[in-house]
Amino acid sequence: MRKAFSILLIFAILVSLAGCSEEWRRKFIRKKKDASKKPRIYQLKKYTKEPTESLYTKHYNYTISWLSELADDLGQNSKKDARCIEEALGQMRDLQIFLVPEKAKELDKHINRLKEIQDLILRRDLGHANMDYARRTVEREERFLRSEFYYNKIKKYVKKSFDEEETEIEEAAVKGE
Repeated sequence: MRKAFSILLIFAILVSLAGCSEEWRRKFIRKKKDASKKPRIYQLKKYTKEPTESLYTKHYNYTISWLSELADDLGQNSKKDARCIEEALGQMRDLQIFLVPEKAKELDKHINRLKEIQDLILRRDLGHANMDYARRTVEREERFLRSEFYYNKIKKYVKKSFDEEETEIEEAAVKGE
């Protein structure tokens, strides 16, 4: 029995050394570190993106949808109210980017009204009277945008290029010198 056990043990050792020697060696030998990779170099292209009807209408529709969602659900969830007013203000600022400066200034007073509502929401000061005031103000601003800033009415005031403002500033600087 002892002889059979020792033969079996020797056989098991031989099989394990013969079959797994490479794996054991890989397991216990330190691996060489890879040479540092060469950094990838990207060439930056300047893309010229022009204001288009679809971009303007996209931001317009987002503004309208955020305002209508805020008016419908005002007071139900304070985090949702804060998100809605923040997104609506951001989209209104994006609308200003598309418009010539004279027309963009018309949106300033409406943005300021919505900032007042944002302050009420962030302070969580939406009692019955303030909530009613906020809802009416949001609905009024939404109606104003729907009547005065839809694309067909505003298309003559849309910039031809996003660089118009920069070129106007450069021209004014040249004339002033």
